[in-house]
Formats: sequence, structure tokens, C-alpha cells
Amino acid sequence: MNVVIVGGGLTGLSAAFELERLGVAYTLIEVKARLGGSLCTRRESGFVLDGSAFLLERYGVWAWLDDLGMADALVSLGNYRDGDLVAFRAGTESLIDALRSRLTGTILTRMAVSSLGALTPTPNAPIGVCLENGVLIEARGVIAAVPARYAAHMLYTLAPEPSLWLSAYQYDPVVRVSLGFRWADLASDPISALVASPPAWVKFLETHTLAERVPADHVLVRAGIRLTEQIAAPDDALRRVRALIAAEPVVAWAHYWAEADPLTRHLPEHAEAMDALDAALPPNVIAVGSDYRALRLDQQVEQGRAAARRLVSRLTGRRP
Repeated sequence: MNVVIVGGGLTGLSAAFELERLGVAYTLIEVKARLGGSLCTRRESGFVLDGSAFLLERYGVWAWLDDLGMADALVSLGNYRDGDLVAFRAGTESLIDALRSRLTGTILTRMAVSSLGALTPTPNAPIGVCLENGVLIEARGVIAAVPARYAAHMLYTLAPEPSLWLSAYQYDPVVRVSLGFRWADLASDPISALVASPPAWVKFLETHTLAERVPADHVLVRAGIRLTEQIAAPDDALRRVRALIAAEPVVAWAHYWAEADPLTRHLPEHAEAMDALDAALPPNVIAVGSDYRALRLDQQVEQGRAAARRLVSRLTGRRP
């Protein structure tokens, strides 16, 4: 039994990890050169910078970290609502590295899937996975873990009506700017006042001094800047934030991932639309990921693994 996973972000890798655990053969296909999607980490001058969120909400125990040998990977930064805020000591990409290191199945990068189609009109018919180079892969099942607008094109033959809805999916175009400073260089800068009352064009502005991520006597400034006609590119966002602070940064990085901040999933009709999508797809095709039902990082991991178990159950008749 061969399962194809389309998308090598956190959800797709988590699905592959679960298939690995279940002993099910799989092929993971990722259009980018690297795995991990929006989760990427840069290490520079003693700073550990994340291109995605620095702080993560955690509710309950993330038991799957033990499965990945990452029991001590998190540091807690205090209570938040009925949980706490955490960060990965070595950067969030360390989670991607841990998943990747445990996968032995076939992984194809720099390869796009153009379409999916049932090869026969029978229930649980094999799925034809057509690659951009014209190669056709036959799969018993498919887990589509890609952003909605890519899924819309890929799923059109299988589910025309839901794919049209997916094609209209909207994202918040936020650039994440990271600046590292020496505290001594900020002596004359009103950084605390700036954080307390940032300009209107700044979505968020925060400072961090976490020892595992920031060198001693330094501070990390992170800002979220929404792309507009006036701020049209990540470099523009970086320049605008740098202009707010007179001191020269030790490190400066602007990272933008177009699908990092989904908006449509927050609409009141989203859950009903996802139910319709699930119902329209063949039982051996599952769409999952942050655009669909996973709102937090832990939900991406758990839903990727759950999708793998559910697909195997549908294909074999075994309970997940």
C-alpha cells in the first residue's frame, strides 16, 4: 500500500511520521527545495531567529515531543489563558529537523503536483497523482497537506465545487522582521515606549531576552508588518522597522511566507465548508493542515498524524 503525501510542511511531515510508525509505505512530495514550510530558523551572531511565530500557545501536554526525542525542547515563558506560552530552545525548525530525521520513505522536493484523479469509478479507487513533469504516480490514498489555493487547483477534478471555494481563500500578508541589538546601544532609544505604542502600520511589536535564543546583554526585537501598496516587499518592511530605532542592529532579517497567516479559517462558515470539502472528496483522499482545521502548531502535528491513521483505517478496515 503506497500513500502519497502532498506538502512537506509541518502537517505533511507529521502525517509521514505516523505512516512510518504504522509501517505504511509513502511518498512525500514538496514543491520547495526545503521541508518545513513557513517554519524556518536562522542562527546568527548568537541569536536564534524564527521566521514564524516566536511564542507558541500550549494547552496540556505535547506528548508527541517525547515520540520525537524532544522532551526538553521547549522553554516556558509564563501562563497564558488556561495554558502557557512556550518557545523551542533551538528554534521552531528543530521540530522539522526531528521529524525529517525519522523518515525513511521516499521524499521528492522541487516537485509540484498538478492534479489528482480517481483512476477508476469504484469506491476507494487508486488515485492518480500527476506531477508537473508529466509523471503519473498511482497511490492507494492521498493526504493533501498544502495551502488552500494550491489544493483548489490540485483537487478540481475530484471536487470541483469545494475547489472553487478554496481558490478564494484569503491570507494576511504579514512580514516578520527580527532585529537583534546590544542593550548598551539602545540606551538612548525609547524602545519600551515604542513597544507599548507602536505605529498604526505595525501589527505587533515585541522584545525578547530568552537566554537560549538571545545572547547575554542583547535584546531581540520582533515586528509584524502587513504588506500594503506603501510596504510592498519584505525589504521595505525591514527598512521601515529599522527606521524606528536609531541604533545599528547586530542582526536583521525579514521573513515572509505568503500562506503563514490564514484568514478564511476564522470565518463562521469555515467549519461547514470544511465538512463539505471532506464529504466531496473520495474516502481515500484527505485534506488537512493549517488552512483547514488546525489553528495551532500542536493541532497541525496531531491532525497530520490523525489523518494518516484515518486513511490507513479506511484503506484496510482496521480501527485507527
